[in-house]
Amino acid sequence: MAAKKPFFKPVPTKVSFPESEAAIIEFWKANKVFEKSFESRPKDNPYSFYDGPPFVTGLPHYGHLLGSIAKDLVPRYQTMKGKRVRRVWGWDCHGLPIEEKTERKLGLNNRRDIEKIGVSKFLDACRDYVAETSAEWNWYVDRIGRWVDMDNAYRTMNLDFMESVIWAFKQLYDKGLVYEGTRTLLYCTRCGTPVSKFEIAMDDSYAEMEDPAVTVEFKVKTKGEFEGVRILAWTTTPWTLPSNRGLVVDPKAVYVEFKSKVSGNQYVAAEKRLTSVLDKDEAKILRRFKGQKLVGLSYEPPYKFVPANQNDFKIYTYPGMVNMEEGTGIVHSAPGFGEIDTQMGIEYGLTLMMTIDDEGKFLPIIKPWAGVYVKKADEKIIEDLKKRDLLFRVEKITHRYPYCYRCQTPLLYRTVKAWFIDIQKIKKQMLKHNDQIQWVPDHFKKGRFKYTVEEAPDWCVSRTRYWATVMPIWRCSRCQEIKVVGSIAEIEKNSIKKVKVTDLHRTGVDEIKFKCQCGGVMNRIPEVLDVWFESGSMPYGEHHYPFDHKKEFEAAFPADYIVEYVAQIRAWFYYLHAISTALFDSPSFKNVVVTGTMMGTDGRKMSKSYGNYPDPKGVLEEYGGDALRLYLMNSPLMVAEDVSMTKGEEFREQVKTVLIPYWNSVSFWVSFANLAEFKPSGSHYPRPTQVLNQWIIARADRFIAELDQALSGYQIPTAVRLIHPLVDDLSTWYIRRSKEPFRIGDQESLQTLYAVLIKVTKGIAPIVPFVAEEVYQLIGRSLEGTESVHLADYPEAGKLTKTQQKLLDEMARAREIVSLAHSARKEAEIKVRQPLAKLSYGGKGVFSSAVAQVIAAEVNVKKVVFDHELAGGEVKLETKLTTALVEEGKARDLIREIQQARKSAGCDRGELVELVTDYWPKDKKLADQVKEVAKLGKVTMGDKLKIRRR
Repeated sequence: MAAKKPFFKPVPTKVSFPESEAAIIEFWKANKVFEKSFESRPKDNPYSFYDGPPFVTGLPHYGHLLGSIAKDLVPRYQTMKGKRVRRVWGWDCHGLPIEEKTERKLGLNNRRDIEKIGVSKFLDACRDYVAETSAEWNWYVDRIGRWVDMDNAYRTMNLDFMESVIWAFKQLYDKGLVYEGTRTLLYCTRCGTPVSKFEIAMDDSYAEMEDPAVTVEFKVKTKGEFEGVRILAWTTTPWTLPSNRGLVVDPKAVYVEFKSKVSGNQYVAAEKRLTSVLDKDEAKILRRFKGQKLVGLSYEPPYKFVPANQNDFKIYTYPGMVNMEEGTGIVHSAPGFGEIDTQMGIEYGLTLMMTIDDEGKFLPIIKPWAGVYVKKADEKIIEDLKKRDLLFRVEKITHRYPYCYRCQTPLLYRTVKAWFIDIQKIKKQMLKHNDQIQWVPDHFKKGRFKYTVEEAPDWCVSRTRYWATVMPIWRCSRCQEIKVVGSIAEIEKNSIKKVKVTDLHRTGVDEIKFKCQCGGVMNRIPEVLDVWFESGSMPYGEHHYPFDHKKEFEAAFPADYIVEYVAQIRAWFYYLHAISTALFDSPSFKNVVVTGTMMGTDGRKMSKSYGNYPDPKGVLEEYGGDALRLYLMNSPLMVAEDVSMTKGEEFREQVKTVLIPYWNSVSFWVSFANLAEFKPSGSHYPRPTQVLNQWIIARADRFIAELDQALSGYQIPTAVRLIHPLVDDLSTWYIRRSKEPFRIGDQESLQTLYAVLIKVTKGIAPIVPFVAEEVYQLIGRSLEGTESVHLADYPEAGKLTKTQQKLLDEMARAREIVSLAHSARKEAEIKVRQPLAKLSYGGKGVFSSAVAQVIAAEVNVKKVVFDHELAGGEVKLETKLTTALVEEGKARDLIREIQQARKSAGCDRGELVELVTDYWPKDKKLADQVKEVAKLGKVTMGDKLKIRRR
């Protein structure tokens, strides 16, 4: 009679996971499984997630893949929990990264070059660059198993998105949160625009720079005891000395007046800094006094290019300006060239110095060095001070200096007129809304994010650049009245000539003019919006809110979940929070996962602009997306710690310890199910009578419960960390100890393992979507009828009874005893296949007879007994061997040799073979056991063991 066709397709033990994953991707696409996962969930049960968009520059690196996997894992889980999860990709198309790439392509050196070729031509080139570079991401997104709609991705350059951005800006303006002001900001002279401090910090855009450090003499003018004495002040920016307006001392510190033995002049410096200021035996100390004694004195400045007011050129005190770790303990202040200098200057009414242009060159008012780039003027100024006997000392120092994060130009502090959002007015509410957010890790909530909000300055939201959403502000050239608009319709309504606005870039609206109430003409101001305002407006922009999709937006706001790396605490997370607080008096998100930073091969943050990482394509092609997901989601990165670039061993380890054992467990079940012609009666558990079946059911239910709890709480590494122990318990304990029931086709064991595999497969599907899908297609779909595991409901864990919990605890202790027993065997040099008479153990409690039998079978002893004289964690083996025990050991060796021969011959599990052997057990019971276990037909005695297939 011909054998029945197996119900399940045989599962090979050898598998190429990358090849399998490629086939799964095609299956998902051909059957639109991703689309069905959204459409199959009810509209009235939404779950929202914001995708922080990457820049469309270059290829993704591991840092992008880390975020993308985390963005996929949680939505997959929530979908299986019955939620309708909208997942739409976004592209960040604007800003300096794109402009800098375009400038390189066009051979431009700075902002002035852009003006020469024309803004229109430059913006067209930016648009072309963006269009060319985004398609390359699709392969990577597919291969990491991420489901996201890239075909309908939102782009920050799209008209609808930009209209929502100007709407948000208008709302803030109408609330009195936008103002024009003068501030001292970090400024890039090449890009010709202010740069945010956090942007420098997030990419660690600092480098070691050598600068001159000069100690300059300021002669006291005030009549009295200090007249003619020279105050020594130290600076590493000689180019700011033409803008000096004041000196600053610490009123409580001790200062000294001393006379130089070389020049005969009398000087003042802080006592703590004297040894650094003077060479040994160079001066005679005349007196000591507190810094307060110097406050209010007037002095002769080194330069008088700019007219002074009555408050300039005096000595002041100001918190935080003076330290005793460097310099002379006296600080030169140039309001306009340093944040704290400017704050001090404003407080005391000093002249605010604006003596350089947007290229960092001195203005004509600084006559000797007009048109000279300030850093190049340092040596000229030093030489001038030396000639005029105002230079006490000059030296070189190396210090960390900020550079533009895109073009690598050294940054300057420069006072500029700009537009700001008044963060101080909403700061209290921002802190209040932070209390409603779950941060993972939780220390960020009351730590770095709270501190970021507390210390936040007003937000400089204007940029003197091009490729960004325009600032929707028109100003009258006659009366200076301004008008802010918040929609395309408003622009068209207010324009003098009838227009149809099709673009909210500069070329789209710069020529549009409004009529002012005074009769004058209103022109749009030239600035564009900071791209972080666009990013922070993403929840509104992607929906074109409030012009479209109002219901969809309101149902999705605040977002249930966002995730990005730690630097976004001061960036995207902060700006989302600031704008949503200002607009809606609400947080923008409910749950946020903060990842660490993936470091590149050079120790710096992994970055496309640095190119400091190998293409992850090789890892995906060699190990597959599931291996990458397992490693990254369980790495320290997911608890916001930094991790350096890996060489690949970690990915190989995931394949070896998780994916292969899991796959082999499925292959094992399919082989014996087909051998027994077994068809499961659904994926429910049977009522188990065997202790190992009872245990694995309890173990699987505890696993699902813990996994579900971790994923619902956004504890992703905790969830991933559960998989390996479960797979290990399944493959190296349950299956290995249950081979006999499977060999004889035990229905209870086959149904138990099937139900466990289905439940586990569904449970781990959000984490390892490829292998879970492959397994489900092999053993689950035909019985359950669901097209994909990702369309199934997430498994529910049965509530563990006291009996089940006791069994789990007992089995865990049993495995500890087994481990100790194997160590004792090894020490006694007795192989495991040799049966022993007895194992004695100590510790708490006696094992049930069923568990004791499991221990006996695993350790290969005839009897397991409790010995109250043995301590916990102590075992004792009876190592004396009888003739019967020796014979049984030989029989076990024979079985092993036959199994190896069967494997080499390629025999199927149930296939009978003929045996030729030089040893055969004399004991009939042993001989029958060997025949049954090894699937033997005829046995012939011979010189050497070999098998013949029938």
